[in-house]
This record gives sequence, structure tokens and C-alpha cells, in this order.
Amino acid sequence: MLCYCHSCSALNRVPFEKVKEKTPLCGKCQGQIQLHDFVQEVPTEAFDKILRNSNDYILVDFWASWCGPCQQYGPTFQMVSKEFGDRVQFLKVNTETEVELASRLGIRGIPNTVLIKDSKIVDSISGALNYDQLRQWLSSKFKIIS
Repeated sequence: MLCYCHSCSALNRVPFEKVKEKTPLCGKCQGQIQLHDFVQEVPTEAFDKILRNSNDYILVDFWASWCGPCQQYGPTFQMVSKEFGDRVQFLKVNTETEVELASRLGIRGIPNTVLIKDSKIVDSISGALNYDQLRQWLSSKFKIIS
């Protein structure tokens, strides 16, 4: 998975198994890479870098701290990342701080989950999904769930 270092802005390719074992360190500055399970909150710069350099599916949760449904959905998004983080890159984007990115991608309501492949939006869904709904939605987009 591609991991962004908030300290030095470097992009790091970290094997999924290493992320499971311990907190990864940046190859450039040796700082800890901030992850919540397999979810990384990223600014626009990191989002754009990851999109340019990833061949994987990317699932993005657009959220805001004032949004009650976003707060409810966050743990669900994180739980799904534990199950599918080896096949899908999980990112969170705070729409309060990354207003231009949200606008560029046409985010009108939150929470909003966007699936991206090859820098193109495959699909998106608005609202706070529960665990089963998010799994089913992912399954309908590509066959990663057996």
C-alpha cells in the first residue's frame, strides 16, 4: 500500500503484512506513518500523489468533524479496511480542510464514499453505511469478497 508521510511529504510503498505487524516508518525521514488500521487521512497533495502512483483500487471516505453521520461511519470504514486493506487502498479526506479537492471531485454531501481506479471515479455512494452495506457495495463493484 502507498503511505504518505505527514512529516516530510514522501510517498512510501509499504507491504500490507508490515502494516499489520507494526506502525511503518518513512523511508526518507524515519518518522512514523500515521495509520488507523489500514486507513490514512490525507491532504490534497497526498491524495494526488497516491492517485498518480497507485495501480490499486482506492476507497475514499469524504467526511467532516461536525458531521454526526460521518462520526458514526468512520469506525465502519476502519473495520472494512482491516478485512480488505490488502486489496484496496483506504483513504479519508476531511472536507473542512480539503475544500478544493472535495469540490474538484464533485462531493456535495457527506459522508460520501468514492471508489477510484486508475485515477478515475468508478462509483460513489452517499450516506453512512453499516458494515454489511459497505461490504455489499464493494462486492458489487468488483469481486474481492468471496
